[in-house]
Amino acid sequence: MTTTNTYSNEAAPQSTSRSFDLHAPWTQQALSTAIACLGVAYVLSWAEMGLALMVGPDEPLAPLVASRILVGGLYACVAMRFQWARWTAIALGVASVAIVGPMLAAEWRVLPTAAVVTGAVLVAKLAASIFLLSPNAAHEKD
Repeated sequence: MTTTNTYSNEAAPQSTSRSFDLHAPWTQQALSTAIACLGVAYVLSWAEMGLALMVGPDEPLAPLVASRILVGGLYACVAMRFQWARWTAIALGVASVAIVGPMLAAEWRVLPTAAVVTGAVLVAKLAASIFLLSPNAAHEKD
């Protein structure tokens, strides 16, 4: 049995080496956009805390402030491109949207302004999580 080379290398047109960029334009700015979304969520969380204290002044202040400081530290670590912080922020963002999102209707009945602020925080966290999932948001520093 004889094998013939029907398609020889000489007959094939030699194309120039092109590199195709399969990334969408927004992925080039994914990390900076995610950090901006996290910043918006952080600022709005302080406004959300103020609204919570207006409704229920019997809330203990120390845990509310401490949690926001810890989350701010996490977001600073995301800005310093630590991978563990990136994945922790993604997990917390998705979890907070999944847990708090269904409760917005009940919050709307009590204080609509707080529900709007909480909804904006959730949108910012979800957007940041989506941008942090972008392959270009990953960096080798850990």
